[in-house]
This record gives sequence, C-alpha cells and structure tokens, in this order.
Amino acid sequence: MKHDRLKISKIVDELMNYCFYMGSTNIHVDVQETDEFFKIYCKCDYKDNSLKKVEKLVKLLNCTKHEEMEEYYWTLTGDCDVANELSLVGMMTDEATVKYSEGQDIEITLYRYKQNKA
Repeated sequence: MKHDRLKISKIVDELMNYCFYMGSTNIHVDVQETDEFFKIYCKCDYKDNSLKKVEKLVKLLNCTKHEEMEEYYWTLTGDCDVANELSLVGMMTDEATVKYSEGQDIEITLYRYKQNKA
C-alpha cells in the first residue's frame, strides 16, 4: 500500500498527542514491522481526572476501518481537534486493544495489516 510508513508515523504522532492530552508525563512507543502487519504499542501514564478521556480513547480507536476514507483523509492528521484525529487513527487501523485500570498505566496496541502484494 502506498505511503504505509508515513501513515504509521502519523498514527504514532496522534497517539502521543492524545497521551499528552490525558496528562501523560511518561510515554513509551514501540513500532514493529513484519511481512504481514505493523504493530504499534504505546504505554503511558495519565492523570487521575482523565478517566473519561481514556474511555473516549477506547471508543475512538475501536471504530470500523474505512480504507476509502483513509486514502483521502490520512494527510489531515495533525491539523484538527485531538478527538477528531483519533477517530481517523481508528479508521486507519485493523485492530485496537486498550488495557487500563484506574490509577495504572494505559497500554494501547494497534495493528495495521498490509495488503497482499501479488
């Protein structure tokens, strides 16, 4: 797929922006590329009063992937409101898991599958 690595860097950028929005002061991001997929892992802390923002994060990342919209909108990441950007990230990923407990770190794992290149 065209621009795969650039899209991954935009996704990472938006995740970090949202972590800062939640009050994070310690953010760890790991990106892994295999033949089949990109895996993005992010672990961060958050302020106790940001639980609603964490719940919104879960909702936004678990929206359905829309490849037709992605091709048009991915270049817009970083240009608008934080929540709107995260919904674009949700549309650009195939799987998202978010693990958190109140007072604990958040762990976010995103997968973006590569298309078969025949």
